[in-house]
Amino acid sequence: MDTSLILEIHIFLTVIYGGLIVGFTYDLYRTVRYFFKPNKIITYLGDLLFWTAIAYIFFYTIIKTNLGEIRGYILFGFFIGIIIYYKLFSKYIYSLCIKLGEILSTFINGILSLTLSPLKFLKKKSSPIFKKIRKVPSEIIQQTKKYKKIISSKK
Repeated sequence: MDTSLILEIHIFLTVIYGGLIVGFTYDLYRTVRYFFKPNKIITYLGDLLFWTAIAYIFFYTIIKTNLGEIRGYILFGFFIGIIIYYKLFSKYIYSLCIKLGEILSTFINGILSLTLSPLKFLKKKSSPIFKKIRKVPSEIIQQTKKYKKIISSKK
């Protein structure tokens, strides 16, 4: 085979691999959105960050494999890679990401509860003291108002 044809096949297979990476990145983004359930503004920012990452993956792959030359088969290869990932791997990888996210969430919640339980205990025990301390400024203001008339009326 001609070396240029082998090189073109190598580039095509590499951009298909880049499309697979893009599909995996999309599944990661879906998993993050599943767990955090962001509002509209955070969703817009997340989408912007996602598309920036996709553009980075696309251009990095093109620069490393083809020295930045964009050709039709490169775009076709990316789309083929994304479709292959979506049809063959996405269902399994996404469910695996959800399960790993649930395990990680349970682990982090357990660590947080262990870490924060002494603080909750201290807050519960010191709550009556803080209630008394919060009353002090209002009592000072009341006493000041009460005695302000007496002090200001004296000459």
